[in-house]
Amino acid sequence: MSAADNDDYSFVDQNFQPESLQTWGKRGSVINVEMRRYRESVLGGLVEDGYTIIDADDADDDDSGAVIESVKAASEQLYTAECEAIANSVELSQTELKKLQDKRAKTKTERHQQRKAELSRRYEIDVTPDLVEKDDDGWYPQLRMHYYLTLGREFLTNRDAKRAKAQLEAGENSIWKPDFNKGQLLPAVLLLENLNLLQFLTPDVQLRGSDEKMVEFKALAVQHRHVIKNYLNVSISEKHTPIAIAQKLLEKIDLRLDYVGRLGSRENRECVYQFVPPDDERDSIFRLLASLG
Repeated sequence: MSAADNDDYSFVDQNFQPESLQTWGKRGSVINVEMRRYRESVLGGLVEDGYTIIDADDADDDDSGAVIESVKAASEQLYTAECEAIANSVELSQTELKKLQDKRAKTKTERHQQRKAELSRRYEIDVTPDLVEKDDDGWYPQLRMHYYLTLGREFLTNRDAKRAKAQLEAGENSIWKPDFNKGQLLPAVLLLENLNLLQFLTPDVQLRGSDEKMVEFKALAVQHRHVIKNYLNVSISEKHTPIAIAQKLLEKIDLRLDYVGRLGSRENRECVYQFVPPDDERDSIFRLLASLG
């Protein structure tokens, strides 16, 4: 931050509550291990709670498959209805929204109304079932990353500095590192810039994995895969093709390369991709982000 905006942050206490940070890290490690062994962790927890675990390996595969499909269908149907209920809720004024946000016990209708009002103010576009679902999938952080990587790049340093200063004021010159790091976008944007991710966003340019720039891009990404994992939570390995790596990173800004087909001579056919600009109203949302600074 000091290098970015010429302010001196040497007064910041970065070692705030080290014992809490150590405990947080250890607990996070346990949770990560449990997630990697999710099935075993869940079964172990059920046994500890006194449940009897019955091995279902001998169950009828056809019946099991039918039950699974039935549960999936019911889940999708309920979620679709939930998204539609939110989108069809009545509009709230700012005063009405504030009252709902302060209210503890809310009816389902009130929760739907609050969610719609918050989405309407977050995106300033029509709230549709599709928007509700996209927001659930983390669309806003993706658009924000895209904005600060492109149109809002000149405002990013000031944006991060404001967040840093607000946290310092609240913490009396002390910071809780996990929260501080989570609120800073500049490192992730700089990383995507150094990887030259935007080179893939030229419409009608066909891309092949064997292209020189794709090979160089993969080499750079693999070389810095640990940094990419730390800052973007994207796993990169030597096994991934250049196109696969590009798709993984473009997902951070909700974009992708479209498959064109397998082109070339019979002996040397390759999968070809190109970028097609999305038609998802993100330009309108970028204008909103610009107005917020």
